[in-house]
Amino acid sequence: MTGRGRERGGRLRPRRPRLLLGTLAVIVVVAGLAAIAYFTPLMAVRSTDVQSNEAVPADQIIGAARVADGTPLLQVDTQAVAQRIAAIPSIESVRVQRSYPSALTITVVERQPVVKVTDGDKVHVLDRSGVGYLTFDTSTGVPPEINGLPEFSTPNPGPSDPTTVETLGAVSELPESISGRLIAVSASSPVDIEFTLEGDKTVVWGDSERGAEKARTLDALLTRPASTYNVSSPEFPAFS
Repeated sequence: MTGRGRERGGRLRPRRPRLLLGTLAVIVVVAGLAAIAYFTPLMAVRSTDVQSNEAVPADQIIGAARVADGTPLLQVDTQAVAQRIAAIPSIESVRVQRSYPSALTITVVERQPVVKVTDGDKVHVLDRSGVGYLTFDTSTGVPPEINGLPEFSTPNPGPSDPTTVETLGAVSELPESISGRLIAVSASSPVDIEFTLEGDKTVVWGDSERGAEKARTLDALLTRPASTYNVSSPEFPAFS
């Protein structure tokens, strides 16, 4: 007699059919679970959580997302949802995540106002990248927080203009001791940035490099009475 599971001659019988059946069973189970998750409401959107928003209402963000409650999470195109939310002018960037078993998490980064540009009876608000994302009509009133922004003057303001990008980058890095006194910003080129501070004081800033050094130097110079302060070369400042 031969042993169980062995062929004559003592060789083991091949077990490939049994292994194949086991593998197929696993595939069927996984496919079934995936189908359940994709087509049934067992893991569907029951809540949407909006995070890091301050100026933009959560209801507006959820409305732009256009994801109905009960939609299976696996059917939610997170990239498409993010693109719809990013179309809100005040949103700089957005991340959409599935939070299993039944939630959608939307995390936004809002644009922060840096300067205003007045064009006739219109006031445009620009963020640090030079994107104009809010516009107000002076005839109907401009909010106080917008009126308090420094006025920006440059030939071609906008996110594709190198002068705008360099200038607003410099403004964004200013410490509160200077930004709190900033009335106006002007630039004719990326290396010709000037600030106007309270008290009609002019600051020749130059380019956007070495901003921290320039700010420290300017803080020290502002203790001296003058109308113009030049910190374009912070190691050789001047005032008059």
